[in-house]
Amino acid sequence: MSKHLTTEDLEMVDDVYGAMMTDAPTGHRLIIWSLAAMMVCFFIWTYFSELDQVTTGMGKVIPSTQIQMIQSLDGGILQEIYVQEGLLVEKGQPLVRIDDTRFRSDFAQQEQEVYGLQTNVIRMRAELDSILISDMSADWRQQVKITKQSLIFPEELIAQEPALVKRQQEEYSGRLDNLSNQLEILVRQIQQRQQETEELASKISTLTTSYQLVSRELELTKPLAQKGIVPEVELLKLERIVNDIQGELQSLRLLRPKVKASMDEAILKRREAVFIYAADLRAQLNEMQTKLSRMNQAQIGAFDKVSKAVITSPVAGTIKSIHINTLGGVIQPGVEIIEIVPSEDRLLIETKIIPKDIAFLHPGLPAVVKVTAYDFTRYGGLKGTVEHISADTSQDEEGNSFYIIKVRTEESSLIKDDGTQMPIIPGMLTSVDVITGKRSILEYILNPILRAKDTALRER
Repeated sequence: MSKHLTTEDLEMVDDVYGAMMTDAPTGHRLIIWSLAAMMVCFFIWTYFSELDQVTTGMGKVIPSTQIQMIQSLDGGILQEIYVQEGLLVEKGQPLVRIDDTRFRSDFAQQEQEVYGLQTNVIRMRAELDSILISDMSADWRQQVKITKQSLIFPEELIAQEPALVKRQQEEYSGRLDNLSNQLEILVRQIQQRQQETEELASKISTLTTSYQLVSRELELTKPLAQKGIVPEVELLKLERIVNDIQGELQSLRLLRPKVKASMDEAILKRREAVFIYAADLRAQLNEMQTKLSRMNQAQIGAFDKVSKAVITSPVAGTIKSIHINTLGGVIQPGVEIIEIVPSEDRLLIETKIIPKDIAFLHPGLPAVVKVTAYDFTRYGGLKGTVEHISADTSQDEEGNSFYIIKVRTEESSLIKDDGTQMPIIPGMLTSVDVITGKRSILEYILNPILRAKDTALRER
């Protein structure tokens, strides 16, 4: 079989096979096979390599919270202004100062009242602890005891008000001394009644003995008087003496319960005096504690006024405007003094998306924010997340429809290679790429062909 091919035969085969059939040089065959291998590798690479699918929109940085209106709750006279419009401020940074002379005066007055109430409460509690009342079964001398003790005041109170502490110590000692004197008077009365009781018992004992002796004498005299040995007058005298002694003895015996009752009454009066003193003291203590609690609450309010004399920024941000600039001017309560545009740790980007690109967007998708004020190739962008998608479209002045999406960034500034932060403030324009998925390079290449296939041969 001949290996020679005619021109007609070569026209019937493709180029590659024709080159092989015509015994092309080896170098040419290598080039052909290399191109074929490269094509295969290219298709494999395009099949497995993926690119991000993004939806792009233009937007701007907006405050993530409302503009902060700085006010004074209590008002007053403007003493100092620490900031100016356009200045970046940190959270807690002083903005203005209001004259706090009146507030400090009220606070100092309330502080004095609180100190006075505290020392009174300590002194009254010590007084109550110094009084001990025992049961009635105990000896009357042991039923009431007053024992002075040392008053214990807080170190801060001693340092702040030594004179007040000293006065309370003196009042404590004086009041207990006065109570002791009152009780001593009652003790004397009890002792007097006790002495009367003892004297009465002694008299009764003496009269009882006398009565027994006179009665015996009368018994011995009666037989003698009957025999005429003793005059009848002597008998009558003895009978009269016996009757007198008996009557006096009876009177003393009736008087003894009264004297005993009088002594018991004096003992009860002594206990009652202490009970009344303690009850009044307890009532005063309760009243003082109520006043102290009320004053402590009032002092919190007074201290709040003093502490808020220096008005600080509630957020980090930029001073937008200052409404009151007159030093010495009167600021009414609740009047707006300063406006601050917040700048938080994370930015909020408001982006416009045309309706045809909204289909695959939903909250939670990752995004890349490019700030137009900074070169993206040099400073990069900010990573973020889609946080909100508007429920309906809006229109601009030119009648173009768009959806509003909001993207929350992970950082609030761009960082240069040397670590310098590039601040981003509300109002800056941005380009936002929302990553909706991934797609292979082969799909991108074949997509026009497939689209053309679907729409081909349909024209009229």
